[in-house]
Amino acid sequence: MASIHYLKRSTTEAVVKIYVTESAGATVDLFLADLVHPSQSVNGAVVTIKEIFWGCKPNKHIDISRWDGATPHGHYYFVNSGSHEYKGFVDNVYSNRDIRIVGDGPFHVIMKLTKESGYD
Repeated sequence: MASIHYLKRSTTEAVVKIYVTESAGATVDLFLADLVHPSQSVNGAVVTIKEIFWGCKPNKHIDISRWDGATPHGHYYFVNSGSHEYKGFVDNVYSNRDIRIVGDGPFHVIMKLTKESGYD
């Protein structure tokens, strides 16, 4: 089973928790349009990742990338468990693309996202 929980969807920020319980893992797509606050509409959304918390079983990994519907871009590879906060800079390459999370075993990921533009 794969699930996405939207922990926060404000006008400037979103926090999401993604988890997979299948032993073989799974691919989960997080669409930028799903991060919209009830008072907003989406028009050319740009979202940056500010913080990532993750956990997976030993000898398993998590791959987070930007997804354009055909090709993943800008991969981040994570193993075991941990967290990372982008202090002083943000990776905004491909920030106008959806986010794809792939794990080869059970995992969870919590991401703090900043809405840079495109949410009216």
